[in-house]
Amino acid sequence: MTLFIIINWNGADDTIACLKSLERTKGDFRVVVADNGSSDDSRERIGEFLATSTLKTELLPLDRNYGFAVGNNKAIAYARKYNPDSYMLLNNDTEVEPDFLLKLQAYRAEHAECKVLGPLINYWGEKVRIWSCGGKLIFGSRKAYYRNAFVSDLPERTPFPVSFISGCALMVDSSLVDESGKLLTEKFFFGEEDYEFALRMRSRGEKMVIVRDSVIYHKVGSSTKKASNAMLGRDYMYYLGRLLVARDYYSPLEFSLIRLLTMKKSLRYFQADGLSKKQAKQLAEHLGADARTKKGISQEDFQHMLHDGTYFDFLKRTDE
Repeated sequence: MTLFIIINWNGADDTIACLKSLERTKGDFRVVVADNGSSDDSRERIGEFLATSTLKTELLPLDRNYGFAVGNNKAIAYARKYNPDSYMLLNNDTEVEPDFLLKLQAYRAEHAECKVLGPLINYWGEKVRIWSCGGKLIFGSRKAYYRNAFVSDLPERTPFPVSFISGCALMVDSSLVDESGKLLTEKFFFGEEDYEFALRMRSRGEKMVIVRDSVIYHKVGSSTKKASNAMLGRDYMYYLGRLLVARDYYSPLEFSLIRLLTMKKSLRYFQADGLSKKQAKQLAEHLGADARTKKGISQEDFQHMLHDGTYFDFLKRTDE
């Protein structure tokens, strides 16, 4: 039996749509929806839906917003009482094909040595275009396979090996959950926990596979334009999280090289986000310093980087 973990935070519309698609899903499964301390009426609305749903589902109310990784870990620890043979982390803003789970379970049944699987994830708004179908780990980073390509561009319809799978839809064998019920690193409030997971699985020699005929859809825009201040925070958080993970999995010499290469690469992104050349250089240097000293990215960091932008207030003083 597969146990689905879905995290909700102020997103009842998406979560209910996801659950409705799971009502049509074939296979042996249960669902735990963990509400991450929503401040709106999500709990009430999801609860009302579940009261009339045919799904084997329950709502786990968490006392506050723990972020993606901790929220999933708490839900997994709670769901262990059902003794599933696998867990499926599934973003609440996804919808699934009815046979997607059967395809994953069938592959697992024939390949017990493969403990990490993922489906093909296409854009919800453009179902013939790929959002994610895994990728490979490269020195200090990862490289996505076929991002934004058309499904018809894929060379084959059979499962194929990867070394990275997005946390958006991640199936794992229950043996990969530790004794305390944790699967993901809790260093990050949001972001890069799936990269850390991939490196950890590589270090353990675990195999990963994308099951090409298992298909779901993710509600992201392939050409969505975002505000420059939000993009600056997202880019900085992306690079910092990647460096903090690299620090744990590469030698000190390798990490020093990765840090320098990342600082150089980040310059053009910071300028594209609206910074002057001088500001971009200063922020890249700040990134390098953070990568050496920070232990993780907290909820407070997340707020100050991505929402109010105050993490970058020191940049304003440099151009006065």
